[in-house]
Amino acid sequence: MIRKPYAGLMCCGILLGYAVSAANEPAPFPEGIEGRELDYSGVVMEIRHFDPSQVMVVKVDSCIGKMCRPFLVKLTTPSSLPSVEERDRIDFTASVSPLAFEPDLPGETDYDRPLRLMGVVGQTFVRPDSLNVSGLELGMMNVIRRFRTDVTLAIVDLPVSDGCKEFLNAVLTGDRSMLTPDMQELFSTTGLSHLLALSGLHVAIIAGLISVLLFPLALVRRGRILRGVVVVTLLWLFAIMTGLGPSVVRSVLMVTLFFIAYSLQRQRSPFNSLCVAALIILVCDPNSLYSIGFQLSFLAVGSILLFAEPFNPFPQRQTLLHGIAAYPAVTLAAMMGTAVVSAYYFNVFPLVFLPVNFVAALLMPFVLAGGVVITLFSLVGLTVPFLAGMVDWLFSLLQGSAAWFGSFSWTAVKDVDVSVPTLLAWFVTLIPLALWFYRRRIVYMTASLLCLAFTFVTVIASERPYETVEVYIPRSKHHTSIMVRDGGTLHVVTSAPERTHGELCAEYRRKYARYMLSRGIDSIHVITPARHAVESLEVCGRRYALIHDARQISESDEGSGYRSDSGVHLDYAVICSGFRGDINALAEKLDVDSILLSADMNTRRHDRYFSELSEAGRNVRSLRRSPFVWRTESVGLID
Repeated sequence: MIRKPYAGLMCCGILLGYAVSAANEPAPFPEGIEGRELDYSGVVMEIRHFDPSQVMVVKVDSCIGKMCRPFLVKLTTPSSLPSVEERDRIDFTASVSPLAFEPDLPGETDYDRPLRLMGVVGQTFVRPDSLNVSGLELGMMNVIRRFRTDVTLAIVDLPVSDGCKEFLNAVLTGDRSMLTPDMQELFSTTGLSHLLALSGLHVAIIAGLISVLLFPLALVRRGRILRGVVVVTLLWLFAIMTGLGPSVVRSVLMVTLFFIAYSLQRQRSPFNSLCVAALIILVCDPNSLYSIGFQLSFLAVGSILLFAEPFNPFPQRQTLLHGIAAYPAVTLAAMMGTAVVSAYYFNVFPLVFLPVNFVAALLMPFVLAGGVVITLFSLVGLTVPFLAGMVDWLFSLLQGSAAWFGSFSWTAVKDVDVSVPTLLAWFVTLIPLALWFYRRRIVYMTASLLCLAFTFVTVIASERPYETVEVYIPRSKHHTSIMVRDGGTLHVVTSAPERTHGELCAEYRRKYARYMLSRGIDSIHVITPARHAVESLEVCGRRYALIHDARQISESDEGSGYRSDSGVHLDYAVICSGFRGDINALAEKLDVDSILLSADMNTRRHDRYFSELSEAGRNVRSLRRSPFVWRTESVGLID
């Protein structure tokens, strides 16, 4: 510690990291604008088109005609008009609110998490007539970024199948909005989802294609250096065009560092290049550390550097066999580092990743290189039917092989719930395993087996069933639902029309997937209460009623529902948007302890009911402000 200043270097690193994080902290949500409809101006940083709506990330730098500290806003408009592209300057009139995440259920999917990692602090909904494109934002970076739209249009004009167009647009521009859910599901379950996300594989293929096209430069003096400069420059232009994603930046940075080391005749170290790339990315954007793309990209490359060579059964002197075996060895090594993390985030563990990735590794260079060539021809208005047909045929082979492997029932283990202790235990296991591969000491193998046993223990411990009965009333602007978990069933009493029950179940399975996995829920039972009678749901001795029509109260006078003299006691009466009667009359007729005002109710009516009930001294709670949660340790029957 005295001779080598490791402690001092560590402290300096911590202080520098703190300083970088403070310097890169996103602008906070401005004070005084929430709830006010104001005029804003800003630049569109990203845009996603969903038929017919548009979702944009806008960097706002002007409010009511005055310059302000720039902040990022998620802007949604329900129309494809006016036509907006990235790096356009837009003017809009809207009420901006904070982009906050307040989950209604544990483990609820946070769809806006990537936006918050980008520094987006606000959100708004803009009418098409309140949005105006005022011009293009100047600057070379903006020009390069806008070029992605031209590439997408060139891909759309290619004489290939729709599936091939979707795939090429994803792997050449980084925009996956054109991909169909079926294709994303197919590539995810077969372990090919990394092909859809720009990564080192795509950068390596593009770099190789550029090097081949510039081969004549290698024949002249200092031509190799010139060719390297051109390759690195074009790769950086590609990274800027695709949005400077962490995995692409990592790959281009490593290529750049390798080229610098080659030019200066220095020894090249893959691990050092990987660490330098991580440091540069985190200095520029510390929030990248929490990005799924950053984590999977660096874990995959680090795992390949550690395990790919030990997994290869042939020595390097057997060039042909070593090269063939490198394909499955690299795939297996990458999965060692990313499979558990991917299962943690996406709840899917592919079982056929080795053979399907072997086929993909053989076809992908030709598909991507051919796609680049025909796209470049399309950008200048030319068509190469023969080459386009070859690319389409190769892609059909890739998709067909994935579909064939995906047709088996054992293709992937779905609904995997990986806990944080299991995740940590797995990576602790990899450390002695790597040491054993390189040093071959029995102590490292023993430690690795013990850590692996501990990992299985954490898996078994995390599968302990929940014995509680839980009741939730999530916030929704379109309907009100009482959700009750009892064992492996989620009972849902909802005011949504019966024709929408299928969509409701799909939404809940998608939005509350992690909650359902952690509780072992395998089915959803949806119930719509009678329209003209007050019906209740009893959970462990507590009764809940959903009031969504004023006629329920008049019908109850005829004996079909609940009255204050009926002898039936309600603990909670949930008032939905359909109720427009006298709220105090309802409270007098029903023997109820608490009245809950739903989030889908009209704002003015909600506030009026809340005020009237509060003045009358009744127990009232607004579900607009917070969700309803109730749990009990005793398992009871649900009627």
